[in-house]
Amino acid sequence: MNKPMLLALLSAGLTLGPLSAYGQDWKTITRYEKAPIKEQLTERFLKYVKVDTQSNADTDQVPSTKGQKQLAKQLAKELKKYGAQDVKINEYSIVTGLLPSNIKKEVPSIAFLAHMDTAPEISGKDVKPRVIRKYDGKDIVINAERNLVLNSYTAPLLTKAHGHDLIVASGSTLLGADDKTGIAIIMTMVQYLYDHPEISHGPITIVFTPDEETGAGIEKLDIASLGVDYAYTVDGEDQGELMTENFNAKAFTAVFTGNRAVHPGAAQNSAFADNLLMASDFHTLLPRQQRPETTADKRGFIYVDEISTQGDVTTIKGIIRAFTDEEFNSLTSTVQNAFNTVKAMNPRAKAATLEFKDEYKNMKASLPPEMLALTKTAMQAEEITPKEISARGGTDGATLAAAGIPTPDIFAGMYNIHSELEYADVDVMEASFRTLMRLTSLWAQQNAKQPSNQ
Repeated sequence: MNKPMLLALLSAGLTLGPLSAYGQDWKTITRYEKAPIKEQLTERFLKYVKVDTQSNADTDQVPSTKGQKQLAKQLAKELKKYGAQDVKINEYSIVTGLLPSNIKKEVPSIAFLAHMDTAPEISGKDVKPRVIRKYDGKDIVINAERNLVLNSYTAPLLTKAHGHDLIVASGSTLLGADDKTGIAIIMTMVQYLYDHPEISHGPITIVFTPDEETGAGIEKLDIASLGVDYAYTVDGEDQGELMTENFNAKAFTAVFTGNRAVHPGAAQNSAFADNLLMASDFHTLLPRQQRPETTADKRGFIYVDEISTQGDVTTIKGIIRAFTDEEFNSLTSTVQNAFNTVKAMNPRAKAATLEFKDEYKNMKASLPPEMLALTKTAMQAEEITPKEISARGGTDGATLAAAGIPTPDIFAGMYNIHSELEYADVDVMEASFRTLMRLTSLWAQQNAKQPSNQ
């Protein structure tokens, strides 16, 4: 074990088992071989992506599409097949199941989560996956007619995949790697623990959620009933990535109501009020240097993603994203000030309203250092270099963290997500699988989480 990491764990308060436990680990006990697991991961993933689970942002229903219900039933059946207990599908198609502890010692309970839906932007219907065995490092033609090609320019991380097994789509749909790689990894772990009852582990809860891409699914999860101390989403990208920070997120809706029932030739000195102009002015007053395409790294942004007009009413919907509370509040004030200016400029407007809605918070402050140290140790034990990252987005884990369940995100081997150039790296998926297996082993050696005094 990495000595600095061991010291970090000990100083953080987690009690590790004897160091000899790391010699006779789950791989040694089960005589682990990568090839069969890679085949399982591949077969599962190919099966899951053939179910169209593209989410729909234009409905309030959860799940937003029928395909998610179909996949939920399929996953619940598979969980039962491999020994999960108390398997349920709730009215929102959230799938939960429990792998009971097989040890006498009371240890922390953990959960692994992945989402069933795929991005709304691109079709997930009739996905035609193609497996590329032992990638030779050359360009991969996804679709010749549309000139869709994977190379070092369109997929910079592809250079690291030489010799790996990759999976791509046909160029007319996305692949669905986000997050069906995560589902395949978790389910393969479930089967492995079922096939190898000699592996010691504590209580493990499995959760598959709908509509993560629209942010609506996790809101329907009864978080209190999960009964877990810690959790992980398996929804990350490149090998070793450990997402420990995400944006604070807020949505805003500005509605401008004008009065256009006046002949434009007689508009001067009349009750005429142009809601289209109000909306245009509001959008223009939002600073260009704080838009998504002008920001990177730790800088937040304001983004208008929808403008719609019906008669005298124009509605603008947008989002605010920032890592720090200070910038988050500043960007919120910027939106408010732009709205106030437009409202003051248009005294004849029938109405003007601005509403904000909090979406999720930065999880960073909710993640205990000892949990992160243990997670990095799991990767290092599998000869994976951990890379702590900040995500310019959010995951279901942010909602769980805000509810008191620390939930960082672990890599799952997905690349170029939300696009027709999306691909999955089976070797990275296998590395993620090993990370999850190592985590189950490490958590089984910890003392149970003590109740909070607060």
